[in-house]
Amino acid sequence: MKIAVVGGGISGVSTAYLLKKHTKHDIILIEKEKIGGKALSEKRDGYLIETGPNGFLSNKEEIKKLITESGFDSEVIESRDESNRKFIFSNGRLWEIPKNPAKIMFNGFLSSKAKLKILKEPFIKPVFRDETVEGFVKRRLGQEFLDKIIGPMVCGVFAGDPKIMSMESNFPRIKEIERRYGSLIKGLIGMMKEKRAGANSISGGFSSKLLSFKNGVGSFIKHLSKSIEIVKDEVLSIETINGKQRLLGRLNHYTADIVIFSLPAYSLKKIIENYNREFAAHLNNIPYAPMAVLALGFESSKLPEITNSFGYLFDLNEIEDTIGVLFDSSIFGGRAKAGKTLIRIMVGGQLAKESPFKSNLITLAMKELNRSANIHYPFEFAYKKVHHKAIPVYTLNHKKVKEELLEFERKHRGIFITGNAFFGISLNDCVKTAYNTLEKIKSGL
Repeated sequence: MKIAVVGGGISGVSTAYLLKKHTKHDIILIEKEKIGGKALSEKRDGYLIETGPNGFLSNKEEIKKLITESGFDSEVIESRDESNRKFIFSNGRLWEIPKNPAKIMFNGFLSSKAKLKILKEPFIKPVFRDETVEGFVKRRLGQEFLDKIIGPMVCGVFAGDPKIMSMESNFPRIKEIERRYGSLIKGLIGMMKEKRAGANSISGGFSSKLLSFKNGVGSFIKHLSKSIEIVKDEVLSIETINGKQRLLGRLNHYTADIVIFSLPAYSLKKIIENYNREFAAHLNNIPYAPMAVLALGFESSKLPEITNSFGYLFDLNEIEDTIGVLFDSSIFGGRAKAGKTLIRIMVGGQLAKESPFKSNLITLAMKELNRSANIHYPFEFAYKKVHHKAIPVYTLNHKKVKEELLEFERKHRGIFITGNAFFGISLNDCVKTAYNTLEKIKSGL
């Protein structure tokens, strides 16, 4: 049996690797550009720059399993202790977020009105339907909590807009806590009791450490791809002939028994719009956030102490062009040469859609570092990567899109769809879906 995987990001490469290792099928992977997709690790002038995610959490089992399976354990590194410190820029200054969430009630970060709203949270009735992230947070915790805590996280992790993002699709555990306990505060207390009792709580772990690889996330994807037959081509369309799948590429045609698409929603739409117009139309309901990744290198001795931390996000009311600043060489060793510091600035997202395409991005980045972190010293190194469509945004329509995806797979036997456009944007989400796809094919679904 021949299987063609279309798309060479972490989802596609993981899927192809697992199929190659755990089945006897003939596997090819078709990718039109670079293996790794948006998760590349670039080495320039003694700096290691991530163009996408910089790691994964230690409590995520699927990616750890794949690392072990593929023999890449020796390349895993832990974040440095300095990276335990995280900040929010709000009201013109940086506020350190305490490791104990309760302490946020006493450090002056939140107003008395916001604290009162939080104290009322256990008495707010749960809502069982899906709602936007903004609607959920304002209902349970208030506007200020949204602006200063959840909103910055949504921007920093998802590059999204809480006004349009689905709570259930983006934060299923939090929604589950509300359903199970009726309150977030009651839920946290309940899960802490379960943890002390040794129960397997729905929290998935209360503490975790950020992990990555010595040579960046891209090195792991390249490692997986070494055992896969890779064809460089762009797939334009698909048709089914006598039970076989036929892919029309820009350079060649490919016939396979099974095709697995691991592509952004907008790319998949172009391929299948003449094959299944109904499902292709649903793919329009997945918007993408643009993002510019800027990396600046500095002499460490000239920088303020704040750069010895993880980094910081922004109060929604303070966002201009930048939604997050990461001190990469503080988070992981080996990201900058001796005596140097690498700072990564994320520009854009759903709340600043035009910003990634401005002509003076480096100047904007330095202006932001001056404003929010008091960094004035000139940089010695600069790198820029613009992703026109960086991260898929899961809106209130997302559940319907996934239902239509499953219906598409049922209707078109031999075609599977995976990837971060549908099943989660993190590295672990992508690997987890790869394992799920493997099981579907092994079981003959």
